Amino acid sequence: MIYVGVDIGKSRHAAAAVDEAGGCVMQPRFFTQDAGGFASLLGALAELGGASAVVVGMEATGHYWKALRHALGERGYRVDVINPLVTAGEASFDVRGRKTDKIDALAIANVVRKGGYSPAPEEHASADALKALTRHRKSLVARRSDAKRRLTATLDVVFPEAIKTLGDLYGASSQAAVKAFPSARLAAASKIRTLTSLFAKASGGQLGRDAAEAFRTAALHSVSLTIHNEGEEFVAAQTVDEICALDAQIGEAERRILAEPQPPVARILGSIKGAGKIQPMAVAAELGDLVRFAGADMPKKVLAYAGCESRVRESGTWKGRAKMSKRGSPSLRYALYLMACTVRLHSPYFNEIYKRHVAKGKHHNVALSHVIRKIVEVMCGMHKTGTLFTPPQTEAKPCS
Repeated sequence: MIYVGVDIGKSRHAAAAVDEAGGCVMQPRFFTQDAGGFASLLGALAELGGASAVVVGMEATGHYWKALRHALGERGYRVDVINPLVTAGEASFDVRGRKTDKIDALAIANVVRKGGYSPAPEEHASADALKALTRHRKSLVARRSDAKRRLTATLDVVFPEAIKTLGDLYGASSQAAVKAFPSARLAAASKIRTLTSLFAKASGGQLGRDAAEAFRTAALHSVSLTIHNEGEEFVAAQTVDEICALDAQIGEAERRILAEPQPPVARILGSIKGAGKIQPMAVAAELGDLVRFAGADMPKKVLAYAGCESRVRESGTWKGRAKMSKRGSPSLRYALYLMACTVRLHSPYFNEIYKRHVAKGKHHNVALSHVIRKIVEVMCGMHKTGTLFTPPQTEAKPCS
């Protein structure tokens, strides 16, 4: 068997090959990230024996490896996508500390030859589509959160009282009011009939003159009443538009996510009260088939894959504080974190775990990490038994 290592780059990749004894059978060479470059690599692989005699390994570097994996997989090659942390250890063996793309390609080839790693799941259209959608939604939510922070910062300058007066700054009526009158100066000069009509229309008739008068009164007594900053006013109005657009995009992304076939992992996680519908799909998209984590220590493997396992550093008599390693999938870790936040609020069984660790003086996030651990253990147990979550009888007792 021939083992080929590919060091992934943005516009070009480096490839090298070794045989079963570790001897170099293809000197490191570069090829470009285009059809011509792929054709040159395929020609070189054919000379080495083709798909039946070659195993290709590459690092999961950004997104640049995906097109190459697809091209090789279509032609029958076995392609192992490896965590860069695994190959970094092999590359560090150079005593002179050299690090080049060609050296890295040889290091990856030797990692594939030695084995002992867990490759990323094979390409699957449905799973890849779900992963793309859930990661896109995560990005949209992050952008919306940033836009909300920027809107708050802008209003702190031109109309700080608006935040307290409106209550929910991101409701439909609040956003309509801020967009139309994005400063205390403009709100104070508005007509009460115009404001009343605006609140009534935006809230579907739930708000009216009282809300309009409260908004206008707050503007008349605002500390920023005399500030005339058309730039900040323009920014506030456009930021409201940005938030509304992101709300619509997130809603559409969620509809697409829920329209995808539900993986088994999402089904079992969805049976936990408070897990919701989106985060189980996000966890399922990142984990793939749980069979690849099979074994007595299945929960530990999943936690390690998410980077949620504890890491301790010690030397001699010194021992550091245990911390979450965060050496794993950030998207999976984020989805598990969000799920833990809502599950512990709606499920007394998981909330008891959270409260127990908070009572010990643990930080909020540390207590949540224990909830994450229990969610993973429960998920693995449900996977093994083929059952859905049933709260223990003790859950009926109120938590103190």
